[in-house]
Amino acid sequence: MSSTHSRQTTARRPGAALFTGILLGIGIVGFIDETMFHQLLQWHNFYWATDEHGRILSDGLFHAISTLVLLWGTFRLWNRETGSYPRSSLLGGILIGGGGFNAYDGIIQHLVLHLHLVNERVCPVPQSGDNSILTCPADLPYEVVWILLGLAIVAYGVVLSRRDSDARSSYASQ
Repeated sequence: MSSTHSRQTTARRPGAALFTGILLGIGIVGFIDETMFHQLLQWHNFYWATDEHGRILSDGLFHAISTLVLLWGTFRLWNRETGSYPRSSLLGGILIGGGGFNAYDGIIQHLVLHLHLVNERVCPVPQSGDNSILTCPADLPYEVVWILLGLAIVAYGVVLSRRDSDARSSYASQ
Protein backbone atom coordinates (compact mmCIF):
# COMPACT_ATOMS: atom_id res chain seq x y z
CA MET A 1 0.00 0.00 0.00
CA SER A 2 1.37 3.42 -0.88
CA SER A 3 2.05 6.00 1.82
CA THR A 4 -0.40 8.41 0.13
CA HIS A 5 -3.22 5.87 0.37
CA SER A 6 -2.31 5.14 4.00
CA ARG A 7 -2.39 8.87 4.88
CA GLN A 8 -5.76 9.33 3.14
CA THR A 9 -7.22 6.36 5.00
CA THR A 10 -5.87 7.66 8.32
CA ALA A 11 -7.24 11.14 7.61
CA ARG A 12 -10.74 9.73 7.04
CA ARG A 13 -10.88 7.64 10.21
CA PRO A 14 -11.72 10.45 12.67
CA GLY A 15 -14.64 11.43 10.43
CA ALA A 16 -15.79 7.82 10.18
CA ALA A 17 -15.37 7.42 13.93
CA LEU A 18 -17.35 10.61 14.52
CA PHE A 19 -20.20 9.44 12.24
CA THR A 20 -20.24 6.00 13.86
CA GLY A 21 -20.29 7.64 17.28
CA ILE A 22 -23.18 9.91 16.26
CA LEU A 23 -25.20 6.88 15.16
CA LEU A 24 -24.40 5.10 18.42
CA GLY A 25 -25.28 8.20 20.45
CA ILE A 26 -28.65 8.64 18.75
CA GLY A 27 -29.43 4.94 19.22
CA ILE A 28 -28.32 4.86 22.85
CA VAL A 29 -30.22 8.00 23.87
CA GLY A 30 -33.25 6.86 21.85
CA PHE A 31 -33.15 3.60 23.80
CA ILE A 32 -32.78 5.41 27.13
CA ASP A 33 -35.59 7.85 26.25
CA GLU A 34 -37.93 5.06 25.19
CA THR A 35 -37.11 2.88 28.19
CA MET A 36 -36.99 5.52 30.93
CA PHE A 37 -39.41 8.25 29.87
CA HIS A 38 -41.90 6.32 27.72
CA GLN A 39 -42.12 2.97 29.50
CA LEU A 40 -40.83 3.11 33.09
CA LEU A 41 -41.75 6.67 34.14
CA GLN A 42 -44.57 6.92 31.56
CA TRP A 43 -43.99 10.67 31.34
CA HIS A 44 -44.74 10.91 27.64
CA ASN A 45 -45.41 9.15 24.35
CA PHE A 46 -43.91 9.92 20.98
CA TYR A 47 -47.22 11.30 19.75
CA TRP A 48 -49.43 12.53 22.55
CA ALA A 49 -52.65 13.79 20.94
CA THR A 50 -54.21 10.46 20.02
CA ASP A 51 -55.85 7.47 21.65
CA GLU A 52 -53.97 4.76 23.59
CA HIS A 53 -53.50 2.60 20.47
CA GLY A 54 -51.98 5.53 18.57
CA ARG A 55 -49.64 6.40 21.45
CA ILE A 56 -48.42 2.81 21.75
CA LEU A 57 -48.01 2.55 17.97
CA SER A 58 -46.02 5.80 17.79
CA ASP A 59 -43.78 4.64 20.65
CA GLY A 60 -43.22 1.31 18.90
CA LEU A 61 -42.23 3.00 15.64
CA PHE A 62 -39.88 5.35 17.52
CA HIS A 63 -38.33 2.39 19.34
CA ALA A 64 -37.88 0.43 16.09
CA ILE A 65 -36.17 3.35 14.35
CA SER A 66 -33.85 4.15 17.26
CA THR A 67 -32.93 0.45 17.50
CA LEU A 68 -32.10 0.34 13.77
CA VAL A 69 -29.86 3.41 14.17
CA LEU A 70 -28.13 1.76 17.15
CA LEU A 71 -27.62 -1.45 15.15
CA TRP A 72 -26.25 0.54 12.19
CA GLY A 73 -23.70 2.24 14.47
CA THR A 74 -22.84 -1.07 16.13
CA PHE A 75 -22.30 -2.71 12.73
CA ARG A 76 -20.02 0.15 11.65
CA LEU A 77 -18.02 -0.21 14.87
CA TRP A 78 -17.81 -3.99 14.57
CA ASN A 79 -16.90 -3.87 10.87
CA ARG A 80 -13.85 -1.60 11.24
CA GLU A 81 -10.15 -2.30 11.35
CA THR A 82 -8.97 -2.92 14.90
CA GLY A 83 -7.79 0.36 16.41
CA SER A 84 -8.75 2.42 13.37
CA TYR A 85 -11.18 4.71 15.20
CA PRO A 86 -9.61 7.33 17.45
CA ARG A 87 -11.30 7.02 20.84
CA SER A 88 -11.96 10.69 21.42
CA SER A 89 -13.59 11.04 17.98
CA LEU A 90 -15.79 8.03 18.65
CA LEU A 91 -16.73 9.14 22.17
CA GLY A 92 -17.19 12.73 21.00
CA GLY A 93 -19.52 11.44 18.27
CA ILE A 94 -21.54 9.44 20.80
CA LEU A 95 -21.98 12.58 22.91
CA ILE A 96 -22.82 14.73 19.87
CA GLY A 97 -25.37 12.15 18.68
CA GLY A 98 -26.95 11.68 22.10
CA GLY A 99 -27.01 15.36 23.03
CA GLY A 100 -28.12 16.31 19.53
CA PHE A 101 -30.97 13.82 19.79
CA ASN A 102 -32.11 15.42 23.06
CA ALA A 103 -31.78 18.98 21.75
CA TYR A 104 -33.62 18.09 18.51
CA ASP A 105 -36.32 16.30 20.49
CA GLY A 106 -36.82 19.24 22.84
CA ILE A 107 -36.65 22.05 20.31
CA ILE A 108 -38.29 20.52 17.23
CA GLN A 109 -40.60 17.78 18.54
CA HIS A 110 -41.64 19.50 21.77
CA LEU A 111 -41.61 23.23 21.05
CA VAL A 112 -42.13 23.47 17.27
CA LEU A 113 -44.17 20.40 16.25
CA HIS A 114 -45.91 19.90 19.64
CA LEU A 115 -45.73 16.10 19.30
CA HIS A 116 -45.25 15.65 23.04
CA LEU A 117 -43.71 17.28 26.10
CA VAL A 118 -41.07 16.00 28.50
CA ASN A 119 -43.48 15.35 31.35
CA GLU A 120 -47.08 15.17 30.19
CA ARG A 121 -48.14 14.00 33.65
CA VAL A 122 -47.92 17.58 34.93
CA CYS A 123 -50.44 18.71 32.30
CA PRO A 124 -54.14 18.82 33.21
CA VAL A 125 -55.51 17.37 29.96
CA PRO A 126 -52.94 15.38 27.94
CA GLN A 127 -55.23 14.62 24.99
CA SER A 128 -56.43 18.20 24.51
CA GLY A 129 -55.21 18.24 20.91
CA ASP A 130 -52.91 21.17 21.66
CA ASN A 131 -49.60 19.87 22.94
CA SER A 132 -48.06 23.31 23.15
CA ILE A 133 -45.92 24.31 26.09
CA LEU A 134 -48.26 27.31 26.30
CA THR A 135 -51.14 25.04 27.33
CA CYS A 136 -49.02 23.28 29.94
CA PRO A 137 -46.59 25.74 31.55
CA ALA A 138 -45.93 23.27 34.39
CA ASP A 139 -43.75 21.34 31.91
CA LEU A 140 -41.51 24.35 31.20
CA PRO A 141 -38.81 23.49 33.81
CA TYR A 142 -38.56 19.98 32.35
CA GLU A 143 -38.21 21.41 28.83
CA VAL A 144 -35.48 23.84 29.85
CA VAL A 145 -33.42 21.14 31.58
CA TRP A 146 -34.00 18.70 28.68
CA ILE A 147 -32.78 21.14 26.02
CA LEU A 148 -29.90 22.65 28.02
CA LEU A 149 -28.62 19.23 29.01
CA GLY A 150 -28.72 18.12 25.36
CA LEU A 151 -26.82 21.24 24.21
CA ALA A 152 -24.22 20.85 26.99
CA ILE A 153 -23.62 17.22 25.98
CA VAL A 154 -23.22 18.28 22.32
CA ALA A 155 -20.72 20.98 23.32
CA TYR A 156 -18.64 18.52 25.34
CA GLY A 157 -18.78 16.04 22.45
CA VAL A 158 -17.49 18.68 20.02
CA VAL A 159 -14.60 19.55 22.36
CA LEU A 160 -13.75 15.88 22.82
CA SER A 161 -13.95 15.05 19.10
CA ARG A 162 -11.61 17.94 18.25
CA ARG A 163 -8.83 16.42 20.35
CA ASP A 164 -8.02 13.99 17.54
CA SER A 165 -8.03 16.66 14.84
CA ASP A 166 -5.88 18.95 17.03
CA ALA A 167 -3.45 16.10 17.70
CA ARG A 168 -3.29 15.30 13.96
CA SER A 169 -2.64 18.96 13.13
CA SER A 170 0.19 19.31 15.62
CA TYR A 171 1.69 15.97 14.52
CA ALA A 172 1.48 16.93 10.83
CA SER A 173 3.19 20.29 11.43
CA GLN A 174 6.21 18.64 13.10
